[in-house]
Amino acid sequence: MQTHLKGKEVRQDPIRLKNLLADARSKLAAAGQSEADVDALLEPATALLEDRSFWQHQSTGLALFIDENQTTEYRVPLGLEERVVVGGKFHIRPLLPMLAADGQFSVLTVTADKATLFSASRYELAEDRTVGLPERSSVEDDYENPVQASPTARPNVGSSNIPNAQVYGDSPPDFRKARLLEFVADVAKAIGNRFSASPHPLVLVADAEISGHFQQASDLGQILAGVVEINPNALDTLALHGLAYPKVKERLDSGRVGALTNAGELLGRGDHAATSHMADIVRASHQGRVSTLLLHDSEPIWGHYDSETDILKTGPIFESSGEDLLGIAAIETLQHGGVVHVISLDELPPETDAVALLRY
Repeated sequence: MQTHLKGKEVRQDPIRLKNLLADARSKLAAAGQSEADVDALLEPATALLEDRSFWQHQSTGLALFIDENQTTEYRVPLGLEERVVVGGKFHIRPLLPMLAADGQFSVLTVTADKATLFSASRYELAEDRTVGLPERSSVEDDYENPVQASPTARPNVGSSNIPNAQVYGDSPPDFRKARLLEFVADVAKAIGNRFSASPHPLVLVADAEISGHFQQASDLGQILAGVVEINPNALDTLALHGLAYPKVKERLDSGRVGALTNAGELLGRGDHAATSHMADIVRASHQGRVSTLLLHDSEPIWGHYDSETDILKTGPIFESSGEDLLGIAAIETLQHGGVVHVISLDELPPETDAVALLRY
């Protein structure tokens, strides 16, 4: 369901969930569940209706996954359509854009005393605390300690690679620059180590001076996809995302555009390296043969695939007992190291619900 961050619409969100739970209750009853079992199953989700704190901390979309063991909620930055699915497996395809290959990048903000790394997608960004970035005390404290002591007693602050002349004799501006250069170099080294192991596009947000120092100190090459020269201190995450995403959009889109072009060419000449037949796509995804899957973001395709007998059945009768075949194909593709692109239906070749590019 769609949710809201602020305004009077926030007060309507619990009512929307109440209506969706009523729909779920009807579908569960139609599937043969007793009233007591339905009450027990939906009780944790029903309790959320009166949880004021829960509704005050939402994103733009909410997904609830409910079974007899637990109720799990995901706040996601997606404009989700309202949908209730009762079936044998969870319906995850509306969340696939969060995992799509054409949306992941990072944003690094650097000021004179702080560096922060964010993980980002085309929808949002969030602070990444998995990498330890250098921290720095204020420039004034850095300078005041050594200049107030006598030369023989002045402590060695910062890194030992700062020349003594800079510590003992330089003016505050010179000392500040030396400490800034050292700090930015330490940040560049930490970021270089991180992205050598997991390379994906990075956008740097910093003022012109710091940006110049960082680019001189780093060796990121093509990983550094763009630079926004502005002091990030006054930017919230929404504004930061709005400035950073345009710097990587063309690069992120290129994978999807290239895959679509390749799919059209292969299908056009009947090359078996691509298929748009649903049974072949589902089968190949289970076998780990799909390198890239292109699927639409529209209605589910209900069915059931038995991998042991290699039999696939489709039709609306499977809505309450089967699974969304495109969602299952996407999960299998991702679990086997493939790439998934979620696109609009009109971008796909005519009369196709999905196209798989095959490894073999």
